[in-house]
This record gives sequence, structure tokens and C-alpha cells, in this order.
Amino acid sequence: MELEKRKYKRKEVSAMIEAYRAQYENLILEYRTRISDLLKENADLTEKLKEMSNREPLIIATLERAEKTSQEISQKAELEYSLEMQRLKKFTEKWDDYFNQLQEKYPHYPTIKKAIKIKDKVNELSKKSNAKKAIEQLDLMIDEKKKFNPKQKIKDYVVATSESGFNLDEVLNPGKLELEDLCKELGLIEE
Repeated sequence: MELEKRKYKRKEVSAMIEAYRAQYENLILEYRTRISDLLKENADLTEKLKEMSNREPLIIATLERAEKTSQEISQKAELEYSLEMQRLKKFTEKWDDYFNQLQEKYPHYPTIKKAIKIKDKVNELSKKSNAKKAIEQLDLMIDEKKKFNPKQKIKDYVVATSESGFNLDEVLNPGKLELEDLCKELGLIEE
């Protein structure tokens, strides 16, 4: 509504005031509704914030416990690895000793020579990092196909049955056999 510069009658002034009042009351009602909505939204957000604040210690405690558990698992895995490596080292030492005994007892026997060669290769390859390649090389060594060579077989037999080698007669007629000594020699029990 616009006012003109003239004299107004009382009814006109009352009507204009009533129109302005209605306009302002509508605005006030809209603002009150908006304020009420904002207050409700604020209360909801405050409640959510309080809920999140209450969860925060639980979340922090859970994360700390997970981190502690992770560290414990890591330490346990390192300990298990260390123990397993010690066990493997002891086994390797026993294995090497056993092969050394075999080599001393049967120095000319071809199977023993081949086994010692494989053992040495295993020791050498175990120090390298490429396990797949090492296993392939070992497979090749173990599965070596030799052509049948009768002369070589006879030569191997003669060497094996000589004084310093393996005696077939001893095997066929062992004499008094001590089970404990046999088990020790085979590495089934420790000395």
C-alpha cells in the first residue's frame, strides 16, 4: 500500500492500519514458525552431538584396544617366526651332521654323493630369496634321468663294495643287530 499526500478519513486510516497489521502478523507468524523449526532442528542436532560425544570414548577405547591387539599379534608372530627359525636351524645342523656321518661311513657310494650334493644345494639355495627358482633347481637335481650305463653300474658297485665303501655282504648278513644303533644311524632318535 502506498500513501498519498492528502487527508485520510478515519475508516481509511483504520483499514490501512489493519492491512499493515495483517501483513506484519503474517510475517511474525512465518518468523515464529521458522524460529520454532530452527529450535527443533537445534535440539535434534544437540541430541545427536551428545550421542556422538557419548560414543567417542567407546570408539577411542575400541581403536586403542585394536591397536594393542595388533601389536600383540605382531609380537607373537615375530616370536613364532624366531622360534621356528631356531628350530629350522637346529634341524639343519642335525641334517648336516647326519649327511657328514653318511659321507664318512660311505664316501664312495654314488647315492650318498648325490644326496650330499643335493643337501649342499639346498643349503646354498636356502640362503637365496627366490624360493620358486630354488625348488625348480632342486627338482631338476633330484629327477635327473640317467641313461643306463652298465659299465658305470659295475664301477659303482665295485667302489661301493670296497673296504672304504658300502659292503653288500654286511647288509645281507648284518650279524648282531642293535635296534637302538640302527635308529640312531637313521636319525630317528637323537644320540
